[in-house]
Amino acid sequence: MAASLAPPFPERPITIVVGFPPGGGDMLMGEIARYMGEELGQELTLDYRLGAAGNIGAASVARSARDGYTIFLAGRPNIFHRLMYDEVDYDFSFDLAPVGMVARMPFVMVTGKHSPLTSLNDVMAPAPTHSQGFTCAFSEIGTTSHILGGFLQQTVGIRLVNAPYHGVVEALADVIGGRTDLLISPLPMALPLIRSGNIKPLVVMARERAAALPAVPTTGEFRLPGAETEGWYALMAPARTPRPVIATLNRAVNAALARPGLKERLEQLAYMPAHPADNTPERLRAHLADETEKWTAVLMDRNIHPLH
Repeated sequence: MAASLAPPFPERPITIVVGFPPGGGDMLMGEIARYMGEELGQELTLDYRLGAAGNIGAASVARSARDGYTIFLAGRPNIFHRLMYDEVDYDFSFDLAPVGMVARMPFVMVTGKHSPLTSLNDVMAPAPTHSQGFTCAFSEIGTTSHILGGFLQQTVGIRLVNAPYHGVVEALADVIGGRTDLLISPLPMALPLIRSGNIKPLVVMARERAAALPAVPTTGEFRLPGAETEGWYALMAPARTPRPVIATLNRAVNAALARPGLKERLEQLAYMPAHPADNTPERLRAHLADETEKWTAVLMDRNIHPLH
């Protein structure tokens, strides 16, 4: 009886909260949101709530009404939140409910077009002019690029001087200008600048070469186990959102991902879109559990402490 009395969903526009600056995964989500809106018969808009590597936005959604009208575009930095930040007022694992995966993407280490660096070997065995190390940009403390930079320092002994920025776009600008030596970036964000010749890719942080950069070697080829990783974006709703609402949102994202031509367009941008046939909330929940276990172990092993 209660289910029959529930109002139809959705009856009004839906907000997707994005926790990072424009120019990142919001470009991907913007197109998918348009198709989701067509499927649901309502507009989906992006709302940027920045700070703490995406966790300000996540916390705001965790406190939102459990009705499906406010959802969150999550990424790996949300997994790190309790290990990287002392003062967080939500728990990603318990206060948000999985809706569905959106896409995955590799990371790439890049340098400016005028840089003398041509490969990861030049970073691992620097010339005398860089005996003090290299400045390495990252888009906010606690992001995947920040963690990967720390991993390379501790595992390979590369000397990197951290240079935090407010987003990938700002970091890329300084790499292009030669004010910062290196950046570990999601490949979709760096790819247009690689193709235009403004930055040079040194290595893809993956086991297999990226289809978009077939000539660029991987960290696997340099025998750096653990350095290969993929970023991801997924949609989350407040915990205890009704299951029929979660199911409706999941069907909408999968319908968007199944649109003719969208998969090809996303792959051209170096994204690996989720497969609609098996993109369920349960599968995403299992993925998040695996990610939490893996990266908790990595951060603890690297002795990375919370930030105050």
